[in-house]
Amino acid sequence: MAVAQVPMSIDFHLISNFAALAMITLAGPAVIFILFYRRGAL
Repeated sequence: MAVAQVPMSIDFHLISNFAALAMITLAGPAVIFILFYRRGAL
């Protein structure tokens, strides 16, 4: 999957940054939903 011309460090940083961004984007609403769900607000 990694392009041959791209250095491994840059590729790793791109993947890690994208993974962190995806985790924040998915975990944010999930945590808020769980908090409200456990309080019985929904």
